[in-house]
Amino acid sequence: MAKPKYDDNFPLLAEDYARQGMIDKEIAKKLGISEKTYYEYQKRHPQFLQAIKRGKQPVDVEVENALLKRARGFDYEEIHTEYRLKAGETEVKDKARPSVVKRIKKTIVPDVTACIFWLKNRRKDRWRDMRDLGFFDELGEPLPLRFIEVGPRESVVVKKDPMEKEIDASKLNH
Repeated sequence: MAKPKYDDNFPLLAEDYARQGMIDKEIAKKLGISEKTYYEYQKRHPQFLQAIKRGKQPVDVEVENALLKRARGFDYEEIHTEYRLKAGETEVKDKARPSVVKRIKKTIVPDVTACIFWLKNRRKDRWRDMRDLGFFDELGEPLPLRFIEVGPRESVVVKKDPMEKEIDASKLNH
């Protein structure tokens, strides 16, 4: 089977697929091309890449807003409608009428996981898991580190006192 060639409709299709929330792998599959070809087309056809970016942007913003909302917590109102039959009626689905409408205010507390995720991505300098343990000079510039290969430990004979017998240093608790 011959490889499908770049189609002028790819940018429009890819933008639509991205707007639907599809990931790159899914977009490539929908276009009938391999992931490798998909990325190659992005390099060779700037309009294709731009269309994908345009399609992903609204979805990314929507997800960012949802994450922020969960991280902060929020209030919402739930509406419960109770249906009651009139005396003597038995068909719930056709004859029941709303009799009581309750509005219940609920609160979603801030989500710790969403907070952590937000901070690790937005405030990397203060919230990342690993800190830079490098060494710096007085101007704050990183000092180059040199690693020295060390061979196996050698036994060292230590005498604490001239009257004591020799002790193997490798067997001492350091």
